[in-house]
Amino acid sequence: MEKMVHPLAWSLRTSSVPKMSGPVSGWESQLRNLISDLRNSADGRAQDPTLPVEDRPSSRILPDLVRAGVLSRAEDRFLPTASALQWLESGDPCDLIGIFHRHIRFIGELMGALAEQPATHQELVDTARRFRLPWDSPGPVRDRTNWLRALGLADLFDGQVHLTAAGQQIRPLLVPGTQEIDDEPGGLPTPPPPVAMLLKRLDQQALQDRPHASALYVPGQQGDDGRLEALRLLTEAAIPSITDDAFTALLQEAFPGIKSASSAKSAREAAKALGLIRRDSSTSWTATEVGAAWVVSTEPLDLVRIIQGHVLYFTEILHELDTVTTPTVASLANRAHAYTAPGGRRLQTNSIKARLDLLLACGLVAKPSSTTYRVTALGRAFRAATPYMFPLDSTAPPEPDTAVVPEPKAAAAKGEALASELESAAYESSSPERLERAVIAVLAYLGMPGHHIGGPTNADGVVRVGVGAYRRVLTVEAKTSAKGRVVYQSLSRLPIHRAKVGADLTLLVGPGFDPRLQEEADDDPSIALVYTGTLAEAVRAQALTPLTPASLHPLIDPALPADQRDDLLCQAQQDQLRHAQLERVLLDILLIEAGDPLHEGAWLEVTDLRRELRTRGERVDADEVTSTLAFLASARLAVVERSSRGYRAIASAHTALQRLEGLGRQWLHLGATPTQG
Repeated sequence: MEKMVHPLAWSLRTSSVPKMSGPVSGWESQLRNLISDLRNSADGRAQDPTLPVEDRPSSRILPDLVRAGVLSRAEDRFLPTASALQWLESGDPCDLIGIFHRHIRFIGELMGALAEQPATHQELVDTARRFRLPWDSPGPVRDRTNWLRALGLADLFDGQVHLTAAGQQIRPLLVPGTQEIDDEPGGLPTPPPPVAMLLKRLDQQALQDRPHASALYVPGQQGDDGRLEALRLLTEAAIPSITDDAFTALLQEAFPGIKSASSAKSAREAAKALGLIRRDSSTSWTATEVGAAWVVSTEPLDLVRIIQGHVLYFTEILHELDTVTTPTVASLANRAHAYTAPGGRRLQTNSIKARLDLLLACGLVAKPSSTTYRVTALGRAFRAATPYMFPLDSTAPPEPDTAVVPEPKAAAAKGEALASELESAAYESSSPERLERAVIAVLAYLGMPGHHIGGPTNADGVVRVGVGAYRRVLTVEAKTSAKGRVVYQSLSRLPIHRAKVGADLTLLVGPGFDPRLQEEADDDPSIALVYTGTLAEAVRAQALTPLTPASLHPLIDPALPADQRDDLLCQAQQDQLRHAQLERVLLDILLIEAGDPLHEGAWLEVTDLRRELRTRGERVDADEVTSTLAFLASARLAVVERSSRGYRAIASAHTALQRLEGLGRQWLHLGATPTQG
């Protein structure tokens, strides 16, 4: 390589690094053999020019190599790029690292840091943060230095990474990318034909007709393309087809946090709602035409285009972010009413957060703080080139809908105040007691009452969860950090703190943690490491989706790593909203039937209700329908009547809302605050 290598715009480069199997010393030869096999296969078989997917060395390395610029993809087959073939012929490691630098974030930039002086992996993580890469552990950096070592461009000794003479020679040829994520992109990539056809059909009526898609649970981590990888895996698995059971097994194997069939179902239904997969029988799924096209292109913007065609109020968020006074989830949820027909179902904060997570993963928005969002330059360019829905009425307030439970404003305001105080206190190192008290207050709001203790020889606080045989006592240790990461410190005194109050577990809370501290805490079966951000989001959601102790268990489960708690709590909240949605939809169906003068008695059996649900895009098993109807028919609610002929509505949705609200007021009227264990 003799020419300067200019990287793609930062927002168009991937964070994923392809990783070969076995020792690092063999990575180069493995990759050469793979590219050679693909090339020879193309030369040797005119009718079958490339390796089929089933012959690939692993399920993930080839898509990673596509994003890294080494391979291109045509349907279910892979071809070496011209640049990769040039490296294969030249044998020059500089050619390969040039490909990586052009397509992967923090390759040449890392080498630039090492050219100044050798560094440890942890020091390189700190350098990566200057490029807004949200890495808390050295893993992503080590993946990059492993390639430098494999190609002879770097060496590792005395705990530091050193550029070799070859590395020093090539480094000036790699033009660094900008430190800003929102550098101005070049031309947007052209969508594949099926996606282009989808966009062409998006007139204002089609945009208004998009489903609400209130439940969008996507597993995987926000950073390092985790959520995009999860959706790619889900879509690719359905090419050409996959059964329900195989889908569940795949998700449980790929994502340890998915332990139940219902969680797997939610992830699968999210991929369906996003337009990536569809049913091809009562027991199996296949990728949609646009989903299969995205698997081939691997382009995040193609995924955004597909979602825009299938989900109400998606890229419209990019337009709203520049108009709302405070660009938070709550503000964007309030603006969603302008895109909903009068009487339509409101999108709640969980639904908006799921949309923002996808826009964040695709580089169209960024987070300047833990609670606010902004549009990136790529987002601005994309929204200007993509059809979007105009607000139905940008000035009128939302239409009152007495059949929809309004968000409890007082509770939501209290939750937001607690969450904001927690997030602010976490970074104020000069006042650790402020965070200690904030954590205790937040846990009490979540149903874990306790009190502050403090002092150098005691736990910061103690809380209780559960009652009777399920009662557990937990000590709280809250750690602040002005830089957002608690430095390493000994955990040896935590058992002493627990023994003083008879506690079972320790909650170690902070905004972030040194990797060694995090690893040590995760390995201790008596310590649950919790990010303040996770606690804050749980509090914000609690007003609308108050979780049971069982649902909150992931928050305090010491067997879980800290970065898995968010997804599990979000899933529990989505499950609650899904149950509420089913209650509302079933009552709506029965009310429509009750208003039909041709249907005497207006009775519907479970099979009739399930059939009607399917026409609305909802597939629900008979047991879940029956249990939901039992709740609606219970003596305390009594808006549905049951007989041998089935079920029928006997009260309006407005009455149902009044009774649900009245149950809570009755408790408050009769006995002040219920006793907590």
